[in-house]
Amino acid sequence: MKNTQKKLKAKHFRYLSKKNIKNPMIYIRDFFQQQTDIINWQNDINLFVTTGAYPAMSTGGYPENGYNCHQMIKQMEIAYVIFKQCGLPKHKNPLTLFDTRKDYFNYSYGPEFTCNNKKSPYDLIRKFFSYQPLQKWYKTMDDLMEQLTLKRSIGDEHFGDKIVVIREFLIRLAYALYYIYENGGITIPLPPYVHIQSRKQHEEAESNNETNESLGGPHDIRDEEKMSEMNSAELETKNKGANLKEDATHKITLLNVEAADHLDTVTTLEENMTCIQQTLQSP
Repeated sequence: MKNTQKKLKAKHFRYLSKKNIKNPMIYIRDFFQQQTDIINWQNDINLFVTTGAYPAMSTGGYPENGYNCHQMIKQMEIAYVIFKQCGLPKHKNPLTLFDTRKDYFNYSYGPEFTCNNKKSPYDLIRKFFSYQPLQKWYKTMDDLMEQLTLKRSIGDEHFGDKIVVIREFLIRLAYALYYIYENGGITIPLPPYVHIQSRKQHEEAESNNETNESLGGPHDIRDEEKMSEMNSAELETKNKGANLKEDATHKITLLNVEAADHLDTVTTLEENMTCIQQTLQSP
């Protein structure tokens, strides 16, 4: 079956570079090491959504608003790359906050976002894009930024109750990337028959296959027949060489045996001569 999944490119996103698409960890490490920490970032997200959803509370022209909007969109794109590259399945019930009672207490006293009592960026990311796709998240962020900047609503009850869900998902996505940063990567549950292969190993294997084909790998039935004849001839030559080597080894062994027999005869004659001389010399 032909794989129809499109390769992610920088042109598919607003802000991501080719480097970030190839390795999302570059952006994630830089953000949480150099830009901010998770608590301050959570506060920034909360403030942005509050003032963007209700223009009367808008902070207007602060430059931090543009920076925060830019970073939130970029983190959506980073998460989308992970979502696609890791082949994460969509969640049937993305609005389900907790899977177990322990998850509830982790959230209440943390906050810590867990799935079955374990930090799970895998679960947070797939819920985020199961609620709505990336293009709709772009639209959500644009509307929030517009209302925040213009200090007026772009429509009556534009977000309504959904603003609560939007804020929750944005904060959860931030924590998903932070957990990936903490762990140095993301752990994906896989079926037992799946074998792990890094991107580098996969690219090297594909490169080797392409090289072999360009050097004359079989492309049609005539090439395959020709390769089969060449392989048969090579095998026959190897067999002849092996037989000659075996014959030579056998002959050398026989010569060694004959030489040993002659040597034993000479030794016996010398011993007999010595014995005769001793007998003649005795009184």
